[in-house]
Amino acid sequence: MTDLIQKTALITGASRGIGASIAIELARAGAAVALNYHTSPDKAEAVREQIEIAGGRAITVRADVAKPAEVEAMFAQVEAELGTVDILINNAALETRIPVLDFPEEEYDRILNTNLKGAFFCAQRALPGMKQRSWGRVINISSVHEIKPTGFCAPYSMSKGGMFMMTRELALEFSPFGITVNSIAPGAIRTDMNREVLSDPEYEARVIAKTPARMIGEPQDIARAVSFLASPNARFITGSSLFVDGGLTL
Repeated sequence: MTDLIQKTALITGASRGIGASIAIELARAGAAVALNYHTSPDKAEAVREQIEIAGGRAITVRADVAKPAEVEAMFAQVEAELGTVDILINNAALETRIPVLDFPEEEYDRILNTNLKGAFFCAQRALPGMKQRSWGRVINISSVHEIKPTGFCAPYSMSKGGMFMMTRELALEFSPFGITVNSIAPGAIRTDMNREVLSDPEYEARVIAKTPARMIGEPQDIARAVSFLASPNARFITGSSLFVDGGLTL
C-alpha cells in the first residue's frame, strides 16, 4: 500500500463520485484528509464517517472554490485542524450540456470559475507551504476533454484544456522545490455527473464501443492513480497528464 502517513490531503469536491473515492483511497494510505464540499454537507459527512470507521482521520470543510475568499477560509480551517496541506487534489468541477449558441454567460462563468479559476487559486494557496517544506503534490483531475472536444459542453472542455496548461506551468515553476504537479484525465466514469446519460442503454453502448477496453470506468480507477501520483514512488513524474480512459483517446 502507498505510504502517506503524516501527510495531509485536501480534496475539493469530495462529497461524492471521484472525489469521495480519492479521499477514501488516500485515507487508506495513511493520509489525514480534508473533504471539501459546496452544497452537500450530508454526503460529505457520510464519506467522513466511512473513513473514520475504517480507522482514518478526516474532516469536512465547506467552500465554493470559485471564490478566493472561501478558498482562503477553507485552507485556514484545514491548517488549524489537520496541519499544512501536503497533497492538493483539484477535483471540483461542473458540466452543463448546452449547445454553444444557447450557452448563457452566467453558466459559462460558473463552469470556468469552478473548474479552472478555483483549481488555480487552490494551488496558489497550497504551494507556498509545500515549497517551504520542500515536498508537495498537486494533482488536478482533468478529463479526456482537455484534448478531445465534448460536442455537448464547450466551456467544460475549454476549462480542462486550460487545466492541462496550468499543470505544465505550475510544474515548470515548482518542481525544483520537491513539488510535483500532474493531472489525471479520466475517460467515461460512472459518477453522479454521468449517471443520467449512462442510464440510457443506447448511449452507454456507444461509449463502450468507442472505448478499446470495452467498459465504463469506476471512481476507484481514478483514485488508485491519484494515490500513486501522490506517493514517493512518483517523485520523478511532473508536468504530466495521465489518461485513465480505457483507451478512449486512441
